[in-house]
Amino acid sequence: MDRARRHANRPAAAVLVALLTVLLTGCEASQVLPPPSPEPSVPAAAPAPARAVGNPSPVLFGSAPLVLSPRTTTASRLTPAAYLPLGSLSRDPATQRIEPVLGDLSRTAVLIGDSQSVPQDSWVRGGLRGAGYSVYFAGAGGTGYTVGNRRVHAYTDALRRGDWRLPAGAPRLVVVEGGGNDATRGSSNPAIAAGARNLIAELRRTYPGARIVMVGTLARAAADGGGRRTRVDTLLRRTADGLKVPFVSCGDWISRYHLKGELADSVHLKPAGRARLAPVLAAALKARGLAIT
Repeated sequence: MDRARRHANRPAAAVLVALLTVLLTGCEASQVLPPPSPEPSVPAAAPAPARAVGNPSPVLFGSAPLVLSPRTTTASRLTPAAYLPLGSLSRDPATQRIEPVLGDLSRTAVLIGDSQSVPQDSWVRGGLRGAGYSVYFAGAGGTGYTVGNRRVHAYTDALRRGDWRLPAGAPRLVVVEGGGNDATRGSSNPAIAAGARNLIAELRRTYPGARIVMVGTLARAAADGGGRRTRVDTLLRRTADGLKVPFVSCGDWISRYHLKGELADSVHLKPAGRARLAPVLAAALKARGLAIT
């Protein structure tokens, strides 16, 4: 009977052993970590691109600047341009024109002119430097109050159309030189006077705090063959008087300062002549209280 009972319990014991084996195997398997995946299951975010040092993002017009620089303009001209990096472009809120940001203009003369002013060693630029200024030039040969060349319009239209740009800020002095091309190409007196008035109005709107001076038309004296150039110089002097703008008349300077031998052609000076005439302009500016002391 005992033997029969032992035989009857063998199947149950076998089942129990098998069950324990399964349970123990599962526990051991749960302790083994799977090998690392060769790539992450979720792609990692790409790193943000690094910004170039010293090369800030451009500042959009009307937006807050991303780079600060010292303020270089007076409160009357305080615009976003006062905080933009040098070399940036700014939109003038009064005129809506684009202007380069050049920094402090408190010792700068902005010069608008024709071929008499174009050379770096011109008598106009030299005279301004002799009066204590650094010079920013905007203009072109063959242009004037009423006439332009193939690429650049007459003074006022060139300014309005952006043929050349005036700098942002508050320059110490604004100088307008010209009249020679208007004389040579037959512009009428009313047209020249109107062109001068329109330009001065635009400059006063652009630089309300700056002093403006007009420099006339370089020529021989009337009795020495000055002709139309000398008459245009006289016309511009009368126009400047009406505008309450200081005027430097140079309609007889070639004769007065004995420069006929220094002419490269009928109206332009050689380098030596330009060097001789520059101090004359500097002295004229000083006499009018326009030099930097």
